[in-house]
Amino acid sequence: MFDTLSVTVAEVDFHDPGIWDGPDARERGVRVEIRPTTSAMQGTVYVSTTTTVQPAICRIDLLESCPGAADRMHWHPAMHSGEPGDRTFEAAMSADPITWLSEQLRNLDGLLQGTHAEVAAGHRVDSDAVSRVAGEIVDTVRAGLEACRMPWPEVEHDERGMAITNPRLQRQ
Repeated sequence: MFDTLSVTVAEVDFHDPGIWDGPDARERGVRVEIRPTTSAMQGTVYVSTTTTVQPAICRIDLLESCPGAADRMHWHPAMHSGEPGDRTFEAAMSADPITWLSEQLRNLDGLLQGTHAEVAAGHRVDSDAVSRVAGEIVDTVRAGLEACRMPWPEVEHDERGMAITNPRLQRQ
């Protein structure tokens, strides 16, 4: 989390509602989101800052239909009120998701420029900060992707298709 932007990384496991009954309906992997943040300091000079993470403006889904498939990796350059826009598939992303992600995080302005030029301009300092720690973020994503590529545990999914329990906790 930075002053005006945050980068969130989460392992995801869900059934794709578009192919709910299909043999490859389950998707698993890592989701990376770029989210604006707002901060407020109310109280004395010693008060802890309240920071609110806003809905994502860009999402990167490193998803697979089975361990190592790299077949559902895509990103959403635009999101509106947290809802993803169209999926963008890139061959380089599926071929080497870690390198692709690293390149995007090191040039966050470029990533956001196409659909969020006003956001990119207002967050240039934080974009530079993300670039400086891109390696750490990528290491976290790499570890999550490796964990998600382990044999998939049996899990229950809620009505939206999201796993009810965190598969990583089941492996411990």
